[in-house]
Amino acid sequence: MPYAIINGIRMHFEVSGQGPPVLLINGLSAPAVNWALQAKALARHFQVVVFDNRGVGETDLPPEPVYTTGQMAEDAAALLRHLKIARAHVLGASMGGTIAQELALRYKHLVRSLTLLCTWSEADARFLHTVEAWMSLANRVPIEERYRYVVYPWIFSPEFFARKENVETAFQRSMAYPHQTKAEAIERQARGILAWNGTRASRLSWIRVPTLVMVGKDDILTPPAFSRALAKRIPRARLGGAVRLV
Repeated sequence: MPYAIINGIRMHFEVSGQGPPVLLINGLSAPAVNWALQAKALARHFQVVVFDNRGVGETDLPPEPVYTTGQMAEDAAALLRHLKIARAHVLGASMGGTIAQELALRYKHLVRSLTLLCTWSEADARFLHTVEAWMSLANRVPIEERYRYVVYPWIFSPEFFARKENVETAFQRSMAYPHQTKAEAIERQARGILAWNGTRASRLSWIRVPTLVMVGKDDILTPPAFSRALAKRIPRARLGGAVRLV
């Protein structure tokens, strides 16, 4: 497994395929392995880079109380420099989409295009309350219950839940991963999400790279209204649908 010292922490990353570089950035508490299917498909035509955000997976868990969105964008930029990638197509999902936005604002020379999946620039009060709830429950709920009763109801559709074997398969896959995200990482990333929310909305007009914004029509965690507002703020951004991460 490749590792690099990035901004003073040991970061785990994977590179696959050949072609124009694509950087995939994951969401709250999600390790790089969650991109496995997408990375495999994209690697037929692209050089695909995935990595574990700070605190997650095989990347170090630094002690600071907040992992800011800007800090995680700095990590992504430093990883691209480490890999000697001058510019990359950047795809971010959920919290990863906010990191991608921050990366495009801070390091526009590194970003060839943006694909923003089920994400936001300014989320509503219910979303923020949900993030606060996850942060509060992280240390109180066993990891098995965290998946089944805290996370899954927000990310799976009613049709998915209608077949119990779907939930069981997802649960077994989640639990099989040997580097489970610690409660401290969830809390620190969540604080970063809460602090960043709404702070960049007025600056998104500075983004000039081709941008595609996508969201599932039935997404209840990051509903389509978030993506519509985001797409309106980025010049010439295209709005699509039917994204399904899990």
